[in-house]
Amino acid sequence: MTKRAINFAKVLFDLKLPEETVKNTGKLLLSDRQLSEALASPAVKLNEKHKVIDAVFDKEIRSFLKVLCDHGGILMISDILEAYESLLLDGKNMMKATLFYAAKPGEDQLKKVEEMLCRKYRKSDVILDLKQDSSLVGGFILTVGDTVYDKSIKGALLGLSEALARR
Repeated sequence: MTKRAINFAKVLFDLKLPEETVKNTGKLLLSDRQLSEALASPAVKLNEKHKVIDAVFDKEIRSFLKVLCDHGGILMISDILEAYESLLLDGKNMMKATLFYAAKPGEDQLKKVEEMLCRKYRKSDVILDLKQDSSLVGGFILTVGDTVYDKSIKGALLGLSEALARR
């Protein structure tokens, strides 16, 4: 994620728009490839892009989208929305993490992971996104932002292989 996308997300957050408006805008831009490509295309004049924005999007978010188009940022919408979501969660003293697993952990194990994350990052709650990855063989990989905790068999084998290769 670029610093530019983060800056756009901060502006969007500071606008204090309804979360539903931002969410719906993101869904539309991410699902309609023709729309996002037209808004990003240098071949389409800015006044035409502004007319499309006025016709398609909610009034509250139109100005932001126009600025985004004017500065060539529409193709960063996915990163902008990700950074925006992080700002929203941080404002609620919450965080998001992703747990990749080979075998689905039990509820008590998930609770322990959430408690550990809350303690470590001083948050009141965690949104834990669960994703199965059979290539891990066993164990798990936990990602929190840019930090990766690899406790998988696959990761251990790769580490062992690298250690042996250095000898």
